[in-house]
Parts: sequence; structure tokens; C-alpha cells
Amino acid sequence: MSAKSICELPTPVLLLDWPVAKRNIDCAAALVAETPAKLRPHFKNHKCIPLAKEQMAAGGCVGFTAATLHEADVLLQAGMDVLLANQLVGDAAIRRLAGLAAGRPLRGLVDDLENAAAIGAAAAAGGNDIGVLVEIETGNERCGVAPGAPTLEFVRRLLEIPGIRFDGLHAYHGHAVGTVDPETREALARSTMQTVIETRRLIEGDGIACDMLSAAGSSTMQVVAGMAGVDELQAGSYVTMDCSYKSRAPMFDIALTVLSTIIHAEPDRFVLDVGVKGVGHEYGLPQIQGHANCEIRKFGAEEHTRVTAPGNTLAVGARVQLIPSHACSTCNLYEQIVVHDGDAVLDIWPVSARGYPLAPDG
Repeated sequence: MSAKSICELPTPVLLLDWPVAKRNIDCAAALVAETPAKLRPHFKNHKCIPLAKEQMAAGGCVGFTAATLHEADVLLQAGMDVLLANQLVGDAAIRRLAGLAAGRPLRGLVDDLENAAAIGAAAAAGGNDIGVLVEIETGNERCGVAPGAPTLEFVRRLLEIPGIRFDGLHAYHGHAVGTVDPETREALARSTMQTVIETRRLIEGDGIACDMLSAAGSSTMQVVAGMAGVDELQAGSYVTMDCSYKSRAPMFDIALTVLSTIIHAEPDRFVLDVGVKGVGHEYGLPQIQGHANCEIRKFGAEEHTRVTAPGNTLAVGARVQLIPSHACSTCNLYEQIVVHDGDAVLDIWPVSARGYPLAPDG
């Protein structure tokens, strides 16, 4: 693609406003510059290696968090240190995990001893071991071992499993990250993390090394970064932001939009050439950037969006930018991100870790 201006791009197309994204990256790096905790950004936000390299170059990053084996594979190929923050169950997934981790900086999560034994056996079969973090259930009601004594007992038994190396703890408090009221969110983030930190101290008091605690998100990183006992922050959405997360992380700005074209226009409404297949909307309707009088009334068609616009002056062929309510799922819909500064196209970066491709061995 040889376009020099975003006005020349076919739509819909995913855009990243580079000056804004760079400010977000620098803001996060500055936040951890004077704290014991460092960044391990969640790659699932953008799945884009050139953008990940920019995060590393800004400082404060020790590596990346991945959500899928495909993400982990892409990151490892780029030379990154990776935490795969998900439970991997089943022979095929475990074999691939063990293969990816052999001789490379990849850790996984465990919260089930039988599953951990299967992972350890796969690693040991290749003459290796694999580092794991024990996930602690913080109240998010997803995965994890109960904090305190149950986690200590779990770690004691984990140490007996061949092929497994206990490296520390993982604790994602998604229920705190998603809390809208800032005072409630801060209190919840502090209380959940304090419980996890106390669990770490309990393990260390038992004579067991617990080298890392990885936790938090973009809306709680400011609070958690300063808590003694937390080593890594898994914030991800701060780079791109979206219209849902922005209210919970106001120090970061919207960098990601979807450029769309008006294909039908009337005095009080218009229709865009993008729909649910082009904009992540799990957390609400997208917003139209720079047009306060425009409101999306219906968002359910695959390739169309209906917009109410009293006194509309935008004609067929005009371009508008949509702000997704969920940046992570939006990035996963596109093969490329067009990086721009104003109207000027700076670069086009591949979204190389999107989707769920099968491994070479199936």
C-alpha cells in the first residue's frame, strides 16, 4: 500500500495515532521509573510486534504477557521474554507449550496439580523444565487457587513435580480493573493485592523462594506499582485505549480508531461502511471521534453502522473515525495497523498474532 495520506486509504481500516500512542507509552514508562515494579505489557491489546518493540525501547519493560500460544510464539520469535497468562489444558496445547519453552524465556500459569504434572512431564520428556507462576484467585471468579494457606499447600506439592520450576505468583484482579468509581477501584485493587502479597510472604516464610509477583491492569497500575512485593504490571490497554477504558485510566489518551466512509447520507442520519465485523463492541457502542452531535443508534449489522446526526452536513464519501469500546478485540479483526500523524501515513505494521492458527503439527 503506497498511500501517503489516510484520506487515500480504502475503508474500513485500523488506525493508530502515533503521537498519542507514543505519549501513552512514555507515560507508562515514567510511571514505573521510580517504582520496584516494572511493566510486562499484555500483548493481547494490539498483537503487533513493531508496537511491542516501541514499548520495550521506551524503558521499564521486562517482557510481555501473552494470552494465547500463538501470541507467545510470535513474541518469542521476536526475542521477547514471555509470560503466557492462561491455563493450558490438553495434550496438544501442553506439547506445544513445552516445545516453545525449551531453551527460551517462556513461563506459564498453573492452578491445578494434575495439569501441572502433565506440563512437567512434557517438559521433562524433552530434557527440560518449565517455569510456572501459580495463579491466585483474587475475587475475579475466573481461575486460580485461593490465597493464603491453600496457595502455600499448592506450592509445596508443586515443588514435587518433575519438570516444573516454581517461579512465583500471578494475580489478575479484573473485577477491580473494571470498577468505574476511582475510589472504590483503588480500594479494591489495594485490598486484593495486599492479600496476594501476604500470600507471597507466607510462602517465603516457609523457606520457598518466590521470585516474582505479576499482576494489575491499566486502570490499577498506578496504585499497584508502589506496593512492596509486586514485581510486574500486566497493563496492556494503555497503549491504544478505547472509549470504555478511557474513563478508568484518564492518564492515557485514545490512540486507536477505525476509519470508515459514509455510504449513505440524509439530513438527520448517515450510514457507514463498517459494522460488527470491524469494530470491537463488547463494552458498549463505539463513538464517533470529533462529532459530538452524532450518535450510533443501532450497531448490529456486519458491514453497516447507522448514525443519527441532526442537521447532518456530512455527505456520501466523507470519512469519520470510530473509537471502539474494546481495543483488544478490534485489533484482532485486522491484519494491519496504519500508523499515522494527523493525515500523514507514517507506516503500516502487521498484526501478526491475531486469531488462532493451528500449530505446524496440528
